[in-house]
Amino acid sequence: MVPPPLCTLPPGPGPPRFVCYCEGEGGGPGERGGFNLCVTDAAELWSTCFTPDRLAALKARFGLSAAEDIALRFRAACEQQAVTLTLQEDRASLTLSGGPSALELDLSKVPGPEAASRLQTLTLGLAERVCSLERRLAAAAAEETATSPRKSARQAGPRLFLPDPDPQRGGPGPGVKRRCPGESLINPGFKRCLPAPHPSCAQGPAWTLPTPPHPTASSPLLSQ
Repeated sequence: MVPPPLCTLPPGPGPPRFVCYCEGEGGGPGERGGFNLCVTDAAELWSTCFTPDRLAALKARFGLSAAEDIALRFRAACEQQAVTLTLQEDRASLTLSGGPSALELDLSKVPGPEAASRLQTLTLGLAERVCSLERRLAAAAAEETATSPRKSARQAGPRLFLPDPDPQRGGPGPGVKRRCPGESLINPGFKRCLPAPHPSCAQGPAWTLPTPPHPTASSPLLSQ
């Protein structure tokens, strides 16, 4: 069931001062049993106070076939922020724009005891709508979680990547092992020998070949 329309006035980002809503026939719960448009500042209440004759005259004036048509016009005006309120002592004027023609309605101030009863009905109805909306949001969130278990498992699983680099030192974090000079990239832990004079893993003492003597005059080769 679509909830009855309502809006806050004035429209825009500023704090609201009034709540404009409909009650009764086709619009929402109301103790009077008929359709009415109402405006309240949570302390006082203004209402169209339609009687059957006044409602019939309004429908004939604007070419409306039923009271629900007024509710539809009011809903469209609320969505388009096309509701204008004018207060004049004990009376008020409500203008609904955005349709083929503007719909102007006169509202009268409701006496205190009756206003208190109708404002109580409005407050309880708004609380019920808020609770219903919260239940629907919670059910939608639970359904989304139940239909995507893989996504939840991925979010809760262990990290398979290396830690982020240390921003202070500009190098890898403590979880990354540093490679020693001469260590093989393919077989970690195996070191290869570096060229002299600073071998990293010498196999033993260095052997040198004897230098052959230079031929002299007494050498048998020269004497021959």
